[in-house]
Amino acid sequence: MNGRKNESNATIRSITRRYYGVWWVYAFAGGFLFGIYPIFLRARGLSQFQANSVLATYLAVTFLTDVPTGAFADALGRRRSFMLGCATRCAAFILYFTAHRYFVFLIAETIDGIGTTFCNGAIDAWGVDALDAAGFDEVKDRLFSRISQLSTVGFMISSLIGAYVANVNIAWPWLLGATGYLSCGVIGGLLMRGEKPRTAHVAVRELPALISGRVVEGLRYGFSHRTVLLLSAATAIQTAAWAPFWMEWPVFFNHSYGVGVWIIGWLWSLFAIARLIGAEAVARFRGDESRRPAMLTLLSLGAAGMLFLAGAVGERANLAVVILLAMNLCTGAMAPLAQSWFNEQIGSGDRATLLSFNSTLGTLGGAIGVLLGGWIADAFGISLGWQVSGVILLGTAACYWALRSRSQPQQAPVVVGAK
Repeated sequence: MNGRKNESNATIRSITRRYYGVWWVYAFAGGFLFGIYPIFLRARGLSQFQANSVLATYLAVTFLTDVPTGAFADALGRRRSFMLGCATRCAAFILYFTAHRYFVFLIAETIDGIGTTFCNGAIDAWGVDALDAAGFDEVKDRLFSRISQLSTVGFMISSLIGAYVANVNIAWPWLLGATGYLSCGVIGGLLMRGEKPRTAHVAVRELPALISGRVVEGLRYGFSHRTVLLLSAATAIQTAAWAPFWMEWPVFFNHSYGVGVWIIGWLWSLFAIARLIGAEAVARFRGDESRRPAMLTLLSLGAAGMLFLAGAVGERANLAVVILLAMNLCTGAMAPLAQSWFNEQIGSGDRATLLSFNSTLGTLGGAIGVLLGGWIADAFGISLGWQVSGVILLGTAACYWALRSRSQPQQAPVVVGAK
């Protein structure tokens, strides 16, 4: 008995390390553009609304393709989906490096959006299912908190590298990102092993019917399950509020300080450290699961208030930094709590599809929010845009508060096509 338990524990540790490893390299590959992305678009001649519309194109593409590619991951395997997504994102980054016209940016974002959706949910679906199969039966708040922290560290390192490289040439970080995703696909292929046979062998002629069945059932269940729907609605509102903010704060501080693009890398790292502290606080706090709605409501209210205040202080950049650090403390604590809660609502057979359902609503909200934010920034200034985003973010608190009496996990029914 002890021998079997020790073997199970060893398997769980191995899966957990590989799970962490894949998330870290994926975060590292994507971090070279963090912060300097909107500055790059502005340097290539785009207005704030055009720059935001490029991101809106990315979000619209992921909105249209997220659920089908999530179904692809469920049907043909999470490892294959992830490797294909990394290769596609590598191609998009190379095209971005050469782009100088608005329509080329839109094409590059379209390609990158498709690549992102092949990766979305694949890592978590693989890792969570593998851990469940190995006998991991603990609450996953701590697991997702550690993933959030490791991902943030990866982002921090590559964002600093990207910011200093961008100080020499604003386009070079795209080549770093392309190389990162190429390496990430190889590493993911090596570490994401051990999938169940049913997820890796499907006859090609059966694939359209299988995917369409999963998509229909995934959407039907997502809209009919109150907890899944409200958690996904919260994701949509958060993305609508934060997407324009993340496109605008680098431009705001780059203009305010005027010392070079490198300062954006350090500011991003400061905000990332604040998110790390928030995630660590969640990892160390082992409270009653029924308190999640109240905790997430309070954190959402705090984040909304801080974002509104950051816009209210106007051109006082140093004060805005302090306020945004407090906001990032709240957002860092929110992410693992919400992610763990959502994963506990769904079964393994359709995990990738329903994770994609969640991100689909998120990208829809983000596409709307980023266009609205870009228009407000060009017409009335970035500061007012942040205040509007703070008001929008209040809707997230309403979603979490509505779930305060229904926080117990309910697994999804078997989706059509699952074996």
